[in-house]
Amino acid sequence: MDTLTEKKPTVGLVGLGAMGRGVALNLMRKGYRVIGFDVNPEALTWLKSQGGETAQSLSSAAHDVEVLISFVVNDVQTESVLFGEGGAVGALKRGALVITCSTMPPSYVQDLGERLAEVGLGFVDAPVTGGKVGAEAGTLTVMVAGEATHVHRATPLLETFGKRVFVLGDKPGMGSQMKVINQLLCGVHLAAAGEALALAHRSGLPMETTLEILKSGAASSWMLGDRGPRMVQQSFEDVTSAVDIFVKDLGLVADAARQAKFPAPIAQAAFLDFLGASARGWGKWDDSAVYKHYTELFQKG
Repeated sequence: MDTLTEKKPTVGLVGLGAMGRGVALNLMRKGYRVIGFDVNPEALTWLKSQGGETAQSLSSAAHDVEVLISFVVNDVQTESVLFGEGGAVGALKRGALVITCSTMPPSYVQDLGERLAEVGLGFVDAPVTGGKVGAEAGTLTVMVAGEATHVHRATPLLETFGKRVFVLGDKPGMGSQMKVINQLLCGVHLAAAGEALALAHRSGLPMETTLEILKSGAASSWMLGDRGPRMVQQSFEDVTSAVDIFVKDLGLVADAARQAKFPAPIAQAAFLDFLGASARGWGKWDDSAVYKHYTELFQKG
């Protein structure tokens, strides 16, 4: 019998931001020993207060870790976490499993799997969607790719914070390709919601009523329902996901479309809207601030 089914593995969790904190709580609730690492000292203090363990460096924590889960922002941070100075790869035991849950270029993730295999580490490509709320509730959707044996080891952990775990194939990068497509629709839906509500504002319609009407019928979307209230209230500084996140993610969509020689004009238009909002100094604001981009761009003269 697989020993990992008899005794839960020790989990290293890198990235204790909005998503990582919910993931940490769900892992601990299911009985996993969690050793967390984050560059933000406040995040480490928080994890200790919740009953988790912390590490001052990745290399010091990695010796005890059997599975390393990464919830950092992007491929640059992932590279630093794994292969940078004091990175985890040099300290992880041979046979340990690395799970990345960030939104990253599929080509980078595919190459990462090959590099980790060369040093005797397993790898599962497992980006997620569902946001902070989903991470806290354990209801994330997880898009998984990797060798079957690695996926089998990863699945019990992924199911602690993922309500739906979909296996897309045995090659790392396939999960990330699916996440790119997911972000295409998320970005387009969010930009479209901002555009529609900004037009309603310009037309003098009652905004609360407008939002209720749009949510009640065929025009509705998850993004409209979740971000629409923030747009109507113009509440952009309480951030759940920032404008610059969609600048990054829709940039990945553009790169993937170019590599596939696939025109994606609607995604490109949405990318330019988020880029415009970021250029106005709102990159760190909540991504619903794309609405503000429309209202200020097309003010009445």
